Order: sequence, then C-alpha cells, then structure tokens
Amino acid sequence: MAQDFPYTRVLITGGSGFLGQAIVRALQKKSVPHIFALSSKDGDLCLQSQSDAIIKKYKPECIIHCAVQGGGIGWMKHHPVDSGADNVRMNLNVLESAQKYGVQSVIGVSSACVYPKHGAIPYSEEAVWEGYPEPLNGSYALSKRIMMDLGRAYRDQYGMHTAFPVLANLYGPGDHTDPTRAHVVADLMIRCSADPSDLIVWGTGIARREFLFVDDAAEGVLVCVHAPKASIINIGTGIETPILELAQKVIAAHKLDIPIVLDKTKPDGQIRKVLDVSKAKELLGWAAQTSLEDGLAQTAEWYRGYRDR
Repeated sequence: MAQDFPYTRVLITGGSGFLGQAIVRALQKKSVPHIFALSSKDGDLCLQSQSDAIIKKYKPECIIHCAVQGGGIGWMKHHPVDSGADNVRMNLNVLESAQKYGVQSVIGVSSACVYPKHGAIPYSEEAVWEGYPEPLNGSYALSKRIMMDLGRAYRDQYGMHTAFPVLANLYGPGDHTDPTRAHVVADLMIRCSADPSDLIVWGTGIARREFLFVDDAAEGVLVCVHAPKASIINIGTGIETPILELAQKVIAAHKLDIPIVLDKTKPDGQIRKVLDVSKAKELLGWAAQTSLEDGLAQTAEWYRGYRDR
C-alpha cells in the first residue's frame, strides 16, 4: 500500500546521524523539495529558546525527531543522566516548539528498549506501559516513554498529529565507528574490519535480538505520517537472531575464518527482544525489505572501506 509523502517542508533533528542521513536519502527519493537536516551544531534542543529559534527559522510542516543522547550497553551504564534527563528535555522542547509554531506533524523516533523487561514476546504496542524496562538502559527507555505519552497529551490538548515509530536494533552503512558508542552490530563490524585473530562477544551469546537495516527503518519512519494521532507503531522485521549467530554472520560478511570468544563476565542484557510488526503491515502497508545477510554484507563493505580511507 504505497502512500505519497504529504509534506513539502521537513525538518530532521539528528539529521547528520546514522538514521537521520538515511531519512534524508529517503525523502530525496520522494522528491520532497525542502529538507532541513539539522545537527547539534545548529542548536541545543535541551534549551527551549534554541528549539523555538530552530523551528521558527525553518518553518517545517513536519518534524522527524531523531536527535538523541544514546549509545550501547556500556555507554548507557555509565551515563544514565545524559541518556535520561537530556532526552526528556529535548523531546519536550521539540513538541512544545512544534505546537507553538504550527507544525502539522511530529514523528518522534523511539526504541524497542521502551518495552518492559518481563513483557510477553513478541512485544505489541499496547505492552509499552505494562512494566519497567531493562534497568541497564532504564533512563533512556523511560525518556522515550515520556515522549510518547506527551504525544498523546499534545493530541488531546492541541489536536497535534504525532506518531512514534518504535525501532528494532538498527544497523547498516554509516553506523558508529566509535566503539564506545556502538551498538552490537556496529561493535562487531568495527572489530572484524580490523582483521582480528578472534572475535570477543559480550555475554553468553544466547540473547536474541531483532535487527533492522537502516534504509528500511527510514521508510518505516516516514510512513508513520499516515498513522492515527499519537500512534505507537513497531518498525522491525519480527525476526529474532541470537547474538552468537549474529557474530557468525558478521564474520562471514567480512569473509574471515576466526573463532568467537564469549566473555561471560559481561552482561547479556535482556535475553529476548523482538517486536510484533503486524500493526505496521495492517495499518500502513509497511514491511522491511532487506534480509539480515544482505544487510550485513553491505555494512561490512562500508566498514572495510572506512578502515581503508
């Protein structure tokens, strides 16, 4: 069910980031004439005055809010205030500026970490509020929940259109190259691109995750402009992969033949995490198009090219 993109002026916060750049590419393919991809250099969204100034300057009809303070498990563990309070400030400021300056739609990108640690698998959108998230990234997850609930509040008080795509773990060309901020696929890619003698994997390898190619994610985010107001929409593949199997696939994508060493002193995080993606298919006609093997092959090629620059 292909749907035209209805806006001509679109602002992307976090527009220079991994997902933000993919969204820019997707908008360009849709021939959107006015695309404003902003980074932290354009202003501090933690300050209401600067958020207001940005929205007033660019006059977007639609905001795709990707800007975030975040990272992998290790970063989250040591930066709970940064990943919680800073994100709450940014999310509230963007919504308030959008309301103040007549923005028609705000799409606030969320994450699968919002779901409760002990919730039923696969996660349906209704399960967001059913329990506390995984404590390792609890502050970050709660900041996203607050954003989604504020979206409901802005709908109820002002009639604003908001929607919140909940994304599975992203990967693809252009992901993090800093291992201290990298999520699992990027971390494995960084280390494999250095041609190591072995590949160390955190935990037992039994934790299962869902992985979404970044270009698929961008299309999934954009289709949410057609969702009902304040909708929460899972955007993923619905397929879970054990971390050990992922590591094997990353090694294969790099055409290496090296052993995997499990560092069981490190945490697994939540053991299972996979989304129920039926709502996106039924309501919006969206489904991911890229297989994990094809996506990892493209990603490995990019990381090796980055290494050789």
